[in-house]
Amino acid sequence: MRSFIAIELSHEIREAMAILVKDLQKDGIQGRWVSPNNIHLTLRFLGNIRDDQAVEIGKLMEEVAKGFFPFTVSLEGLGAFPHAARPRVLWVGVGKGKDHLIHLQGELERRLTSMGFAPEDKAFKPHLTLARFKFPKEEVRRRVYQACRKREQARWGVMEAASVVLFESMLSPQGARYRKVKEVALGGPSS
Repeated sequence: MRSFIAIELSHEIREAMAILVKDLQKDGIQGRWVSPNNIHLTLRFLGNIRDDQAVEIGKLMEEVAKGFFPFTVSLEGLGAFPHAARPRVLWVGVGKGKDHLIHLQGELERRLTSMGFAPEDKAFKPHLTLARFKFPKEEVRRRVYQACRKREQARWGVMEAASVVLFESMLSPQGARYRKVKEVALGGPSS
């Protein structure tokens, strides 16, 4: 199964992202938009894993979660990787809670690497992916740059990160659908 570990967004943050995506589309930004229902805070993309690996990853998540308590995350700003003038990914950033997320992701990464997963080749930068661009035209690049400048100080809301989730990603012509495989509460029991 194609899978990843993430933190789900609160209903309020999901609604704020839906409004933001509509506004950006009205600004004429064309790209592959992530459905607001599918936006989440990815901690680690795993790729294809077997069912037995999913069980082991669930246990690993439980062990890691014991060392963390729920924490506040604020969603702020708008930016693009690698740069707003050359966008490939349009994202919303994290303010408060960023250090907790980096620490949580680092602990997951360390344990996944010891399980045999190849280490990530880029430093973890907590964000919500809103859209992707393969080869954006000059007009799209200009509009993304303007949108990022206009919203670089914007605040989209605050939520509590209380659990981590192992998701299965099922791809279809209509887009990706996600199924929860395992959810683990931070500092508490799992479901």
